[in-house]
Amino acid sequence: MTTKTLRWTPANRTIQDESGITIAQVLDTDPITLAGQSLDQYANQTLIIPCGQHTPIDPDPSKELLTQWSQDSWEPFNAAIESLLSQAKAVSTQLVILPGAGGRLSDAICTLSWATAHPDIPLLIDPIRWLTPSMMPDLTDHLIRSTDLCKELPNIWGVVVSSTPIDPDGHITPELINRTIRTIPTPRQIECT
Repeated sequence: MTTKTLRWTPANRTIQDESGITIAQVLDTDPITLAGQSLDQYANQTLIIPCGQHTPIDPDPSKELLTQWSQDSWEPFNAAIESLLSQAKAVSTQLVILPGAGGRLSDAICTLSWATAHPDIPLLIDPIRWLTPSMMPDLTDHLIRSTDLCKELPNIWGVVVSSTPIDPDGHITPELINRTIRTIPTPRQIECT
């Protein structure tokens, strides 16, 4: 598999190739909210839709967050995804889902389970987005397990390999990223700038 290296510039919410051409738009709206809007303005584009927070969640989630993770939250989430897929198809737009902690696809296990049931929906994987503060003491173990599960995902659009700066405490090192995240097979590796 040939892997392209792309750049994600969070400030302008785009993923670009080496020559600066925009490959995808990264929205900051979750699927349920976005499903109530028109995708006409995104015709003929690739849209990355987050379904989780980028910043680590509080280690003691609120009642609302627990409700979001409950079984009852899956029906509206799946309905929103189906609506978005239908809208995207009508305007020749590719929809890519970006899992993350704080959303329905809150970890690698949940994402693998959902993706196996929806193998035609592309995913942009960023294992760092699944980390929470409570995971930091066992960070290496969490990244190794997440990476192993990601290797089983059916439709990876791309893998974000550096969405967080190397932290000064030495928890997330270039060596750890190389041993884990960079080993996930993907047609696109995305570096954040």
